[in-house]
Amino acid sequence: MPRNDKRKRGGGREPLQSPETPEVSARVARRERRRERSREEIIEAARRVLLRDGIAAATLEAIAQEVGLTKAAIYYYYPSKDVLLFEVVFGIFQAQSDAIHAAVESAENGGQALRAIIRETIHVFASHMDDFRLAFLHGQVAKPGTVRVGAEQFARIRPLNDLAYGSATELLSKDWDRARGRADVEPRLMAFLAGMASIGILTMKGMVESLDDPLLYSDEQLIEGLARIFEAAAQP
Repeated sequence: MPRNDKRKRGGGREPLQSPETPEVSARVARRERRRERSREEIIEAARRVLLRDGIAAATLEAIAQEVGLTKAAIYYYYPSKDVLLFEVVFGIFQAQSDAIHAAVESAENGGQALRAIIRETIHVFASHMDDFRLAFLHGQVAKPGTVRVGAEQFARIRPLNDLAYGSATELLSKDWDRARGRADVEPRLMAFLAGMASIGILTMKGMVESLDDPLLYSDEQLIEGLARIFEAAAQP
């Protein structure tokens, strides 16, 4: 009589338990959530150190002390100071791009899209000027070589520009196909300039507020004035 064993026809034994059981999946998910929380806590600690002490003083030792971990624990998540500081700034850029993209989605034409870019760029940072300074100003005042961004980091940043300005470019291109705007500036450049003009307003806002001498105009007045200029430039 044939033996009553658990062999498959191919000669191997049946596994006693699937490696992807609900229990295993739950443990993996919990571990990933813990890791993600740890990453977020480290990034927030790095942000606090940057704002308080500046880039030069934002060492991994200082960040580890701030978050209550060892330097070795920081290395487990981030292999270098440059990588960690990039993640701080990248998160700020990503939030800005997401907000602009969401706002432009409700626009019906190029002029409305330009207004959305201006409004959201200023709104995102007007009440979070510390984040604005981290993202756009810290690297300019640091000593040469203090901030290093490699090809891998640039490859992550560039899609954010497409996210922020891509939909506006499409709407402006449709208008452009019917009739070029008064400014005769190609759509992608027009969308980018709307964003950069908004950054210029925020730069001035940050400068004067740090001197306790706020601008004469409110944020809403600045947004409305700049939006009208770009809307007029986009009209045929």
